[in-house]
Amino acid sequence: MEISRTDKDKGSSPCLDRQYVKWALSAKIEESEADSAAFAFGITNWRQRLRSTQEDSHFTKSWEQIRWKAAQAVSEPLPELSFAIFRQFAETGERKAYEDVYFERRARLNALAVVTAVITDKQEHQRYLASLENVIWNICGEYTWCLNAHLPKGGDPSQEVDLFAAETAQALSEIYAMHQDVLDIRVSERIRTEVRRRVLTPVFTEKRPFSWRYADHNWSAVCAGGSGMAALILMNDSEEKTDAMMQTLESMNSFLSGYGADGGCAEGLGYWVYGFGYYTYFAEMLREYSHEKIDLLASEHVRTIARFPSSIHLSDGVYVNFSDSREREVLPSGLLNRIAERTGCTHDIPFIIPGMLDDPVRRWAHLIRNFLWSDAAQCLNEKKSERENRKQNENENENENRNRNHMEDSSSISEGTGLKTAIFPNLGWWVSRGNFSGFALKGGHNGEPHNHNDLGQFILHGAGENLLCDLGAGMYSKAYFQEGRESIINISSGGHSVPVIGGHTQKSGPSYSAKVLKTKSSEKEIQVVLDLTKAYGEAPIHCFTRSVRFQCRSDDKRSILELEDVFEWKGIAESIEERLISRIEPIFEHGTVIWNGSRARLILRYDSALWAASCTATAHFTHEGESYTFYTTSVISKEKEGKQTKCQLQFEIDDTISEGLNAES
Repeated sequence: MEISRTDKDKGSSPCLDRQYVKWALSAKIEESEADSAAFAFGITNWRQRLRSTQEDSHFTKSWEQIRWKAAQAVSEPLPELSFAIFRQFAETGERKAYEDVYFERRARLNALAVVTAVITDKQEHQRYLASLENVIWNICGEYTWCLNAHLPKGGDPSQEVDLFAAETAQALSEIYAMHQDVLDIRVSERIRTEVRRRVLTPVFTEKRPFSWRYADHNWSAVCAGGSGMAALILMNDSEEKTDAMMQTLESMNSFLSGYGADGGCAEGLGYWVYGFGYYTYFAEMLREYSHEKIDLLASEHVRTIARFPSSIHLSDGVYVNFSDSREREVLPSGLLNRIAERTGCTHDIPFIIPGMLDDPVRRWAHLIRNFLWSDAAQCLNEKKSERENRKQNENENENENRNRNHMEDSSSISEGTGLKTAIFPNLGWWVSRGNFSGFALKGGHNGEPHNHNDLGQFILHGAGENLLCDLGAGMYSKAYFQEGRESIINISSGGHSVPVIGGHTQKSGPSYSAKVLKTKSSEKEIQVVLDLTKAYGEAPIHCFTRSVRFQCRSDDKRSILELEDVFEWKGIAESIEERLISRIEPIFEHGTVIWNGSRARLILRYDSALWAASCTATAHFTHEGESYTFYTTSVISKEKEGKQTKCQLQFEIDDTISEGLNAES
């Protein structure tokens, strides 16, 4: 069957008709039975590729962790998902104890599956295979594959499908594809039976109305993608497989609808990795099973989404982390390499192959594709090519500048200086960086997925470190996703670098929003003015505007942020507390506050006649439960007169401190 131009266009979109999908899949049904792992991963010699990584220094950390965890799985009993820890969430809202055991069980499954695939010694192989079969058997017998926090009150827990049930189905299906020639037939059959009973039947056969089916965030991509990949591997009937793909494609279309034309992820970078990662993994498996007739990565919208990480990368693996994300992320190298290969979107970020334990939830999909899809040579060559192209462009610009008429503006940025700015108009983010510094500003509204009440929040970055930071995701609990969550400091505007107005913080909901009054950017500076009046609900103000101007100085050793907040009061002026959040303890001098980072420092200058500065230290926990301290600098108005209060703050990021520290040492 020839593909018409219309059919080719269809192949680049999740909106495909059933007849086309059935035809595209039909050619691979028999072949996929021969080596379904080759089709699952898109690599014919996948086992050889996996073995070769043992000699590659880029994978040293990965293999150390894999071998350690696999040896632990062989020598120690599998930790139990007991009822005692299962019940904790319902009774106390505590999630961590159950999830720690759940993810440890997945870590052992993953490690054993990888090690068993590369061992050549027969006796050792049999020992690890027996342990793998035992872990698979135990996971197939779990009360539910969902996290206990995701279970509804009614129904059969073993047939609920959340993110992790779908991930488990996908992992077991791919491990089955890798090892079906050596697994005990009873273990193989149990994988097929349990994946079908727990996931494929409720999702694709019974078509239960799971809320994630039409979600415009990561749930639709992960739940549908994980289920869809399991279906591609385990389903043999043409009609059944086609129907499963049609349902999956519909959910993928819903997922993409959550991204505006700017390609920004409102949930933050961690959820870009999660949602777009599973979208990509499913897209690539479907492309293999459809003999490259269906390509979900071919649209311009998808390519725009693919560029998101580079657009918010500040430096040295530190990212803008608005919403529930971490500021330091090690992104899946396999995912980045495949995106670059398939879309042409290269990423100007550090090339690191993550260890399995770098992922707190031990995801199989990332792990196996990091091994099979990562290509250090490809990444390094791309970066070299990017540097060469950039140097060529700079030389061309320099020659062009020399030929300009002397009457033209003489303030143009010299070679090697200037800001790179990414603006997300749909998302309401502004991200700008120079050679050593960076700035990010948050607009939007307070009803976003994984929302924080953070309108007007900003980050200041210097030399690989966020000097004024965003706390990112807090520890997840029942309260974190319930009414009243604004009391949690990570979510409250009180935990962000925004003001408290007359004792009032920001409110939650999409109606509490920021309005863009001005946005202007160049190589020299970026200016943004936001009207944040609606963010504060009952605050006694007619109007509140935040104006920012971020610029790099010509020597490229200093950056300046000028911030002006103007409050128009309804009645008598009330107190204003400007809050500034940092993980660095500040030093106070007359009219200045200094944050000394490891390689840069931030200096705040303010009018001490009108404002008083103080600091509060807060002991807190990361998303993973690790303790740390953050510091809230409060700049509080002294005068309460008139109808208007104006706060002008100037921040200077200076990297010369690194030279001074080196000299002292």
